[in-house]
Amino acid sequence: MSCSWCLVGLLGVVGQVPRPLTGEAVARELETSRRAILASEAADLSELADRLAGTGNVQAAREVRGRLPREVAPDGPTQFVPLPDVVGPRPKGEVAAWRSQLAAIQGRFASELFALAQRAAHAQPPRYALADRCLRGVLERQPDHPEARRLLGYVPHAGGWARPFAVGQLQNGLVDHPVFGWVKSDWLPHLDRGELPAPQVRGQKVRWLAAVDADRLRAGWKPPWQIFTEHFEVQTNLPLAEAISFGRRLEAFHDLFSALMADLLGDNLPLARRFRDPALVGEPTSKPHLVYYFGSKDEYAEHLSPRYGAEIAQSLGFYDPPRPGRGGRAPAYFFHDPGGQLPVTANLYHEVSHQLLFEMAGPNQYTKNYGNYWVFEGLGTYFETVEPQPDGSIEVGGLVGPRIAEAIKALVDQGRAIPLAQFVALGEDAFKRDDSGIYLRYQEGMALTVFLMQARQGTYRDGFLDYVRDAYRGRIKRTTGRSLQDRLGQPYATLEAQLLSFLKDGRGGARHREPQPRVNPPGRGGSIRTVPGP
Repeated sequence: MSCSWCLVGLLGVVGQVPRPLTGEAVARELETSRRAILASEAADLSELADRLAGTGNVQAAREVRGRLPREVAPDGPTQFVPLPDVVGPRPKGEVAAWRSQLAAIQGRFASELFALAQRAAHAQPPRYALADRCLRGVLERQPDHPEARRLLGYVPHAGGWARPFAVGQLQNGLVDHPVFGWVKSDWLPHLDRGELPAPQVRGQKVRWLAAVDADRLRAGWKPPWQIFTEHFEVQTNLPLAEAISFGRRLEAFHDLFSALMADLLGDNLPLARRFRDPALVGEPTSKPHLVYYFGSKDEYAEHLSPRYGAEIAQSLGFYDPPRPGRGGRAPAYFFHDPGGQLPVTANLYHEVSHQLLFEMAGPNQYTKNYGNYWVFEGLGTYFETVEPQPDGSIEVGGLVGPRIAEAIKALVDQGRAIPLAQFVALGEDAFKRDDSGIYLRYQEGMALTVFLMQARQGTYRDGFLDYVRDAYRGRIKRTTGRSLQDRLGQPYATLEAQLLSFLKDGRGGARHREPQPRVNPPGRGGSIRTVPGP
């Protein structure tokens, strides 16, 4: 055997080794595996339901079919179920034979989903969003799966499971009132009588007043109500019951944002830490996200104008992120605005999404990018689509709200779309320039983000979020850093045509939640704020 032949043979073998998968390819392979698991489970559940129906057990067959995955439109919104704070013990006792068969099917596929979650978390790069989704699927099938519970932040409690924050509240003698949240148990008789505590003076006992009077004493912020949830501190002069509801919306949104943006948050995510450390239980203590919620726009403007100028009164909400290169916390500001330009909740989710990104993803360097600023406002407007559902679930990514309606009108009907190659190259100053085009830029940013997150069964989502992660860290330069079209494997012209088709096809399902908004001037400076569509 000659040496030259050996070399040629070796090169031939080497040439057959497949190239390593890109991050986007890894994500696609993992998602394909997840869908295959669900398809196999659906087949087994349908077979069981058919057998039960064939024996006349119609009710059991109906219940088994109720476990089949809910059908969603291919390009429709993402459906999400927030995790409860406390999960009680499972009832024990004899079960019907068909329930044992159902449990066996669900247990088998729970194991497959858990194994896939492990693969996703240890992939290169890790795919924490898919791991999170799989773990939630495990708990849907096996609520007492101990490792899935640990990874999702639960600890054992009273024969069931609970979040550490809830355990701490219970150990401190608090109870979770359905209207007023976590309160001392001796508050309950007063709450039942319609009483709330007056502002407390140090050294004096709690003084109880009619709820309307107690709320009135806090209307002037001397002092405001101060509410602590698991991840937020809320200060507000609104009635306490409304403030508690506001805090619960914040927590549900935190759960959604942490799950959906898990790959963007990366190693800063508590889930990632728990995957790395099998002994880690619960969540590390961290400073809460601070939110100010004013009872009126005038109070909001009066509070902020000394620092940010009189034009702050034109904004619908405000969050000024920590300076580039720094982490830390900064307040988000809102005001009660029923019937305003955007739904109160849409504005809430827009600004808090900025807050969570800049306070959970580590120090930012977004000002070091060449262009590519649109993505930050694209994400903020994307989260304006969040819609809580009557069953407690959340939808995000639908064609809903006044801004997306204006986007469809401008981009599809009027043909005013900014070519994507130009659009993604805009820096912060150009994107937020105070001219008539600012509304179109926000509308196109929203439409493009909804498209990249939802279209074609989320085909572009992972590549897009990888791009967002690099944009956040300032890695996209003029000649270095992969462009958006490179990551998605499609030229900008093709993506633009697909975007317009997505909007046109989805027009019939687009929903209005509020009257068309009025025109307001855009925000100023380096802050990130809501700009409504015209």
